[in-house]
Amino acid sequence: MTEILWLLIVIGGPILIAVLLGYAMLNRRKRSTGEAAAQRSATRQLYEEKEGPSPLDKAVKSDEPRETPATRSFRAEQARANADEELEEGLEDTFPASDPVSATSTTTTGAPKQRRNGQ
Repeated sequence: MTEILWLLIVIGGPILIAVLLGYAMLNRRKRSTGEAAAQRSATRQLYEEKEGPSPLDKAVKSDEPRETPATRSFRAEQARANADEELEEGLEDTFPASDPVSATSTTTTGAPKQRRNGQ
């Protein structure tokens, strides 16, 4: 019994699918004359539209330099370097503006000394 059922599934399944596809292809709805004319008109209109320049054409024809992240990073790095150079130059021009820093401490470090009972 299971062999017959298996045979029906293996052979009957593809046959059933083929019959259903054939039926669907033969009975599909035909477009009306107005629908076909509207489709042709829309297609013709799409092909005749004047399109603007493509992004590739814009990139090729562009005379101004593109600002990429690498370019922005490089310019920021140059600006930081220029600011550092100006600061260093300003510090060199004012040296020594005040007394040099003392290497010895003027305060006593550590805890105060404890007194002995007899003294």
